[in-house]
Amino acid sequence: MSVDEESTSCYCLLEAQRCHVLLEHPGRYALVGEPLNQEVAKRLRLAVFGSLDTSSSLGFTLRVYCVDDTPHAFQEVVVGERSRGGRLLEEPKIMLFRGNSFSLQVSIQDVPQLLWSIKPFTTCQEFSFSQVWASNQRPLQCAFSLERYSHSTSQLSCKVSVRQVKGEEQILQVYTSVVENEKGVVPFFTQSDCTITSQTGSRAFKIPPSIRQRISATFDTANAKGKDWQLLAQKLHIDRNLCYFACQESPSSVILSLWEAQHQDSGDLDSLASALEEIGKVQSPTSATLGCSREERDSGFTKLG
Repeated sequence: MSVDEESTSCYCLLEAQRCHVLLEHPGRYALVGEPLNQEVAKRLRLAVFGSLDTSSSLGFTLRVYCVDDTPHAFQEVVVGERSRGGRLLEEPKIMLFRGNSFSLQVSIQDVPQLLWSIKPFTTCQEFSFSQVWASNQRPLQCAFSLERYSHSTSQLSCKVSVRQVKGEEQILQVYTSVVENEKGVVPFFTQSDCTITSQTGSRAFKIPPSIRQRISATFDTANAKGKDWQLLAQKLHIDRNLCYFACQESPSSVILSLWEAQHQDSGDLDSLASALEEIGKVQSPTSATLGCSREERDSGFTKLG
């Protein structure tokens, strides 16, 4: 389906920062989109890893990754680096890569010239716009090979610049030991490290069951005043592709599930109460009531209908 098409197989809710897709069955799905103008940006996570060069006792390799800002994309990098003995040298940073058709440049700067040499012609490397924007290469990476002049050099300090031509730039600061017995371990990646979050299971924000049941019972059946699930969808701003809801056993319950997904970060029941008040289905519950315990909050929603 496309977002602008009516469909009864799934429901797609597109927001500024994320997209919610409601499906009938679990499975593997792909979400595909294209920019409408050059102001759109792709979120990249930038990370630099390092490891000793196995072919030279004086060598050290820096690998710079530019991947999608998703948990699985960065996890793939971590797994690969762990297998080769790499270590994370700087906290990953987020960069907005603009859809302006300009390339991405990665360069290494401020390498101590009296202590280190760098492989010729590698100080600046470049990815074309298409390589970054719609890359089939996973993960997108480049490497810098350095060599110290003496075994007495035990530290490496430098900067890695990642910049889009006529766009944003991020600097990754590297300061690390290159002595074998001082190597660190790549930290485990957790979902909370990603800027795009989701809550599941007991941590997920949920409308209290008793409130959900009462709202669904009230709005699933139209009354003489025309106050039904279509009006509920309109007031909650989930009123596109209404044919999807019409095919559901409880349209109101499905609408509330989408509303829950939209409000996972805030967990704000006040906006739901305001929408219900506007429809005239519920008497005015106070903000203080909605901020109480679940049991107290349930009692704050008076009789519907």
